[in-house]
Amino acid sequence: SIMTQPWFRVRSLQALGSALSEIRQAAGLSQSDAAERTHTSRPTVSRMERGQQVSTATVIDMVAVTGYDIVLVPRGARLKVEQEAK
Repeated sequence: SIMTQPWFRVRSLQALGSALSEIRQAAGLSQSDAAERTHTSRPTVSRMERGQQVSTATVIDMVAVTGYDIVLVPRGARLKVEQEAK
């Protein structure tokens, strides 16, 4: 089946922050909830979502707790994203 969750193309810290904010909200998490689940502070989550630098570990933790993976794809490549059958 075609994936119903949004996907994001990220080429800047600002785009990454915006995507992380959107997936956090879609997961029904407040910034405080996300901070608790990623073992960081709410101000760190806020900084991350505004495109400011935070640790790579914090970004990876946020991606994981919201049910996403990071996939690196060569520019110009075509990518088909499908949800796994359950």
